[in-house]
Amino acid sequence: MFAKRIVMGIAFMSLLAWSSPASAGWVIDQVVKGAKEGGKQQVVLQSNRMKTLMFGEDGKPATAFIMDLNAEAITQVNYEDRSYVTATVQEYVQTMTSAMSGAMKQMQEAMKNVPAEQRKMMEEMMRSQMGQMGQDCRDVRMELRKTGQQATVGGYPAIRYDVFVNGKPNSEIWIAKSITAWREMDAKKLGRFAAEMEKLAGCGPAKGQGMGADPSWKVVNEGYPVRTVDKTGSGATVEVVKAESRTIPAGEFQPPAGFARKTLREMTGQ
Repeated sequence: MFAKRIVMGIAFMSLLAWSSPASAGWVIDQVVKGAKEGGKQQVVLQSNRMKTLMFGEDGKPATAFIMDLNAEAITQVNYEDRSYVTATVQEYVQTMTSAMSGAMKQMQEAMKNVPAEQRKMMEEMMRSQMGQMGQDCRDVRMELRKTGQQATVGGYPAIRYDVFVNGKPNSEIWIAKSITAWREMDAKKLGRFAAEMEKLAGCGPAKGQGMGADPSWKVVNEGYPVRTVDKTGSGATVEVVKAESRTIPAGEFQPPAGFARKTLREMTGQ
C-alpha cells in the first residue's frame, strides 16, 4: 500500500500487450490534502491494469504501485533508488504479513524494559500503524446514505454519499458517474485481488467481509470517487483535479527501463 505463475504464459501475454494496438483507458490526476502524506497522485487504468503513481515534494515520481489483474501480480517501483519488485498477490501478502509480524515481535522485545504505561502506549500505536492482524471484524456494520448535495469536482458533476461505520461517520464520497474508469477492471478479478489484499488490512470496513459487503463499493462502482473525505480523525481529502479518457501505451504499466529488479525479501529487509 513484487512471480511465478506460468512463466511462458505471462511472457506470451506480455508480448501480445507490447505488439497489439493500445486501446483507450483513463488517466486521473488527484491531490491529497490535509495529511502529512499529502501530495500529487496519478491513477492510470486500462484493460485490467491499474497504476498509482505518487509524486514527491519536488514534483518528481517517488513511488508507483502497479496492479495486473490478469497476471494476479503486483509491481512496486521505487524511483529514488531506481528499483522495483514484482510478485504474485499471494506472495506479496504472505511476505508483507510476515514482515509486519516480525517487526511487531522486534518492537515488543525492545520494549521489555520500558515502563508498563509507556509500553502500552507504544504497542497501541504500533497496532494502529501496522493493522490489527487476526482481530475479529464480524461486528463491523456499514451504512451508506445518499445526500442531495451536488458539486462539480475536477470538471465533473458529482453527488455526495456519506459512509457510517457502527453508526459513526467514517467518510464522505463524491461520485462522478461520467468517469467510467472502473469499467476497465473486471469485477470478479478485482474481487479476488481485493480478497487477498484485505488480509493486510486492520479491522476496517472491508476486513473479513469482502467488497460485496461494503455498500460504498457498490456506489463507487457506478462511477469514480472524485472527492473522498476521511471523517475518522486525519481529515485527509483525496480530490480529482483532472480526468481524461485517452490512449495509453502498454509500457505505462511496466517498470521504467534501466531499473534494477529486487526480491521481496530485499524490499522488506528480511
